[in-house]
Amino acid sequence: MSNFHTFDQGGQHFLFFSRSARLYQVSPLAVRLLQEFIPARPGAELPVPETAPQQQLGPEETALYGELIDLFNRERAVPLPAPYQQENPTGGNSYQTFSIYLAQTCNMACCYCWNRGGTFGKPGHVMGWRTARRATELIVSLVERSSAEKIFINFYGGEPLLDFPVLQQITRELLKHEARLGKNFFLTLDTNGTLLQGHAAQFLARYFTQVGVSLDGSQRIHDLQRPGKYGEETWQQIVTNIRTFPNQKVLGIRATLTTFSDSYLETFRHLTTLGVGRIQLEYCHEPGYHQNPIYEKLIVPPQRQLAELQEFVDYYIEYIASYKCTRDIPFVSNLLDSINRIRRASRFTRPCGAGTNTLAINSHGEVFPCIAFVERADFIMGRTADAPLSLHHALEGFEVDSQFPCHDCWLRYDCAGGCYATHYDMTGHARQPHPEYCRNMQGRAEVFFYALTQMLTKCPWHLDR
Repeated sequence: MSNFHTFDQGGQHFLFFSRSARLYQVSPLAVRLLQEFIPARPGAELPVPETAPQQQLGPEETALYGELIDLFNRERAVPLPAPYQQENPTGGNSYQTFSIYLAQTCNMACCYCWNRGGTFGKPGHVMGWRTARRATELIVSLVERSSAEKIFINFYGGEPLLDFPVLQQITRELLKHEARLGKNFFLTLDTNGTLLQGHAAQFLARYFTQVGVSLDGSQRIHDLQRPGKYGEETWQQIVTNIRTFPNQKVLGIRATLTTFSDSYLETFRHLTTLGVGRIQLEYCHEPGYHQNPIYEKLIVPPQRQLAELQEFVDYYIEYIASYKCTRDIPFVSNLLDSINRIRRASRFTRPCGAGTNTLAINSHGEVFPCIAFVERADFIMGRTADAPLSLHHALEGFEVDSQFPCHDCWLRYDCAGGCYATHYDMTGHARQPHPEYCRNMQGRAEVFFYALTQMLTKCPWHLDR
């Protein structure tokens, strides 16, 4: 079991302990001593020698070596995280997040769309009110027995605003139950932004907590990657809709980066000119690993991804550090989320609550563990009109310490085994991560660790965002 990890990032040296989730910045001398006398061998339980090294050390080396031994002994005493336990009263549950695939069709033809406009290669379909009513009844019945106080409802697609009348009906029906259930409902929407205008914009601005709009940076890149269904340009219409949206505070922008995109930093700079505070940047990924030659040309190589992340972090932190207050400065929400998760030193033994904390309902009324499993026939849990729901065995009872190859990974209590759906797409098994997935997760984590230390030193107030 690998319980510590040393790495270099941004010209600095770091030591991370898996058991405690503690991160230390260390000197070059400490790194040399670690490499020579305390090697991180997978399968070894904190291999700390109990006696001084045989060869002669100078006074400074001897003192530092003793400090390292004391540190490793303290870390060895930290207990492993307790296995996850689902604690619900009889008949209760912990459902908190529900995703509704309103429209499994789209008015755009994005080159990298992982679910083919929501259709998954099938005939397009939108949710009718009869199906929507059953979906709403299922959500309300589960929320009644849920231990969660905050309930998140996300409308997804395809393009969900193609089914805007049904979205209105579901929203009003759910909000009717909010006070009776004693819950707080948070409504969110993911949209391509082309229909974000008029009555739809007014309605979303009034009732929704968050509206995420997809826009891939500059006009040249966006119109190349995200044309309309018939090849028409879409950037200008989306930007106009963003700038005229009635409640800017709920807006966020999501950009997907491909090999044709500007860099992570340049894309961020383009998006900051639009006046939206929350920005999300994600690299394109392919469902079904290395099966589609088109995707292979779009996926940014991992080394380029890590180099761009490092470049962005250095730029962004220096930029933020020059301000006393960063309330109105645009920020990359997914990056800051990752950094803050590390800051909290949370340790997890399972990656998510797919099927136990989250559910997704497609436009036909079929229920899946999360949006990433929609239309994966093996993982269907039932239909909105049927009961009870049944969770696929691969998503039950997972614990990262008993999962090969996670057992020997230093990042296991942060990654906690990774995304079940991504593993299923890449390897065919929900519990079997692809080695490239693991390398990418570890590389990103090292950049995030480095970013955390820089923020704590130069602009700690920004972490409160």
